[in-house]
Amino acid sequence: LISSSGGNAGLAVATVGKALGMTVQVIVPETTKPMVLEKLRGLGANVRIHGVNWNAADVLARELVEEDDEAEYVSPYENPLLWTGHSTLIDEIVDDLDGVEESMVGATVVASVGGGGLLCGILEGLDRHSLPNTTVIAAETTGAASFGTAFQKGEPIMLDAIDTIATSLGALQVSDSALVRAKAHIANGGNVVSGVCTDAEAIDACVKFADQHRMLVEPACGAGLAVLYSDRLRKELFGNGGGTDSDQNTGPVIIEVCGGSGVNLELLDMW
Repeated sequence: LISSSGGNAGLAVATVGKALGMTVQVIVPETTKPMVLEKLRGLGANVRIHGVNWNAADVLARELVEEDDEAEYVSPYENPLLWTGHSTLIDEIVDDLDGVEESMVGATVVASVGGGGLLCGILEGLDRHSLPNTTVIAAETTGAASFGTAFQKGEPIMLDAIDTIATSLGALQVSDSALVRAKAHIANGGNVVSGVCTDAEAIDACVKFADQHRMLVEPACGAGLAVLYSDRLRKELFGNGGGTDSDQNTGPVIIEVCGGSGVNLELLDMW
């Protein structure tokens, strides 16, 4: 198995590869944290550092697969099977609400967006449960807002560079499918909103979350948490005249908390 990753997806591939007795190679960009490299190697993966961002690492990963007939490429986000896997979190939420789908009517689901795999899955899950009357907030940092920029322009775009401490969100271009599914959700009566925070807001959200819930998450996850922890974003997205529709947002607000592999107390303090 050959995968490209900013860290988290590579850990998933390494974990599965080890369980199946398969050789795993993970290509990561130069921005990958040493602690993530150590975790990948600890799982038995062959780690190769290449390029200034994930896109450069991904190009090499695909080239290596082309050169090896026995190799299989594993995308960190661009695969319908991954989206369906992510979509099961909506199944779990519905179950938590006593299995009553009507309890999700008017809900707001917040998730961080990098390449768009998680976003595709959330939208798939909402569609499967016939929950169009919901809002999805796609959270990013200003230096990695590939979805927000493309969503605003109404077409796929590629960022010039990634400039954020939330390196796990560092895809220069979001999946085209994320845009297609977002537009379909809106066409069916739902709402999709881009929420973009600063690195400082993402880090502040990580600190507040750790204080309240005793759980460490990295800035990529902090982007989603900042939607509620940042006074500016909360007012911008939920206040009168904000990006979300107050008449539609009558249900629960759900934050998808993910991405804790690239953080420790020392890093959080340094940020």
